[in-house]
Parts: sequence; C-alpha cells; structure tokens
Amino acid sequence: MSLTAWVAFWVVTALVLLGLEAVSMALVGAYFALGALAAAIAASLDADLWVQLVVFAVVSVLSLVLTRRPLRAMLRSAPLVPSNAPAIVGRRGVVTIVIPAGTGARGQVRIGTEDWSARRVDSEDEIAVGTTVEVVALEGVTALVRPLGDSR
Repeated sequence: MSLTAWVAFWVVTALVLLGLEAVSMALVGAYFALGALAAAIAASLDADLWVQLVVFAVVSVLSLVLTRRPLRAMLRSAPLVPSNAPAIVGRRGVVTIVIPAGTGARGQVRIGTEDWSARRVDSEDEIAVGTTVEVVALEGVTALVRPLGDSR
C-alpha cells in the first residue's frame, strides 16, 4: 500500500473506534483510537508497517494502563443529582386522561407544566378529565392521586 493509503487506513480505523466508543461508553475504544492516530502519524512519517503496528500497540496499551483506572474512578465519584420528583407530593393537578376505576388502572394528570402517569389511591370511581386532584404519593413514575373534596 502507498503512504497515503496507510495514513487513511489508520485515520478511518481511529474514527470507527471512536464511533464504537461513543455507542458503548466502555472506555476502551478511545484508547485504541488514540493508538490508531499515533500509527497514522508514524505512517505519515513513512515508517514501515511493522513500526506502525508497534506504535499502535504501545500507544494503545500504555494509554489504557495509565489512564483507565483514574478516569473510571473519577466518573464513578461524580455526584448524583437527586430527582425533584418527590416534590409533587401534596401538589394539585388536573386530570388530562381519564383515570379508570379499578386496581392499577392508570390515567394521566398535569401537575404544573408536567404530565404524569396517575392512578387513584383507592379503586372506587373513575376520575373524569378536568377534575382537580391532589397527589398523595409517588410510586415510581406514577402519581397516586385523589380527587379534591375526597376526605379519605
């Protein structure tokens, strides 16, 4: 192969590896992409194929060994941002999709500017569209509601 063909091969290999890294987020493909870019530089300097392969292997392995553990530790120690979902408990909303009677039957309510899956706290009557409800609890991503005026 010609000089430019090897450079193109290594650059395309690096791009493919970066694409795989973007999809997998495994922190592996990026190291080999870095090795491929180093091999592309070696190829552009007219290095023999065996030198390109050694550069690819050495840069890939060294970058992986030297940076993977600290990067993973840094990503693991990133603070979790708590959800503000429990703040809807006690708020009022309006039914936008009928909440049918029956255990586990779901409808939908609008609380502020957000739509939430909702079901009635008890399974008595359906709650009609337009009814104002109060959020009594949150179960996963489902608001447990009761119609206002319900004293239960």
